[in-house]
Amino acid sequence: VGGTRFETSRATLVSQPDSMLAKMFDPHSQLVPAKAKDGAYFLDRDPETFKVILSFLRSGQISKSCHNISDLLLHEAQFFQLPGLEAKIQEIEAKNVSGQDILNKLSQIVTKIDALEENRVSVIEKISVSGWSTLQDQTY
Repeated sequence: VGGTRFETSRATLVSQPDSMLAKMFDPHSQLVPAKAKDGAYFLDRDPETFKVILSFLRSGQISKSCHNISDLLLHEAQFFQLPGLEAKIQEIEAKNVSGQDILNKLSQIVTKIDALEENRVSVIEKISVSGWSTLQDQTY
């Protein structure tokens, strides 16, 4: 795959029956990947994302270390016709968006707290000045 050699079983590659990989490695299919001279199959795809695809086909899960390549991985999941993987990626992206939303809200809260703190200091200064003036007026 893209110059990187992977070893896996045919059962793994055909584990999602409607996928392009299943069709490529179905002995009765006309969609067959190119073979190299040594008998290995060649797929002109990205090896980093293919590693994730193989892991998903084996376990049905996506490793947390793969979350930073979700855009490319989603594209490859669509290319290989893996709707289960697409759903997992979209679930991860939804969680990431939620996390970003939380960070944005926290930032807004901190900004409001800073503004309130500045306002509190200003009020205390005014009270202090006003109180001092009143105290001086009452002193004989």
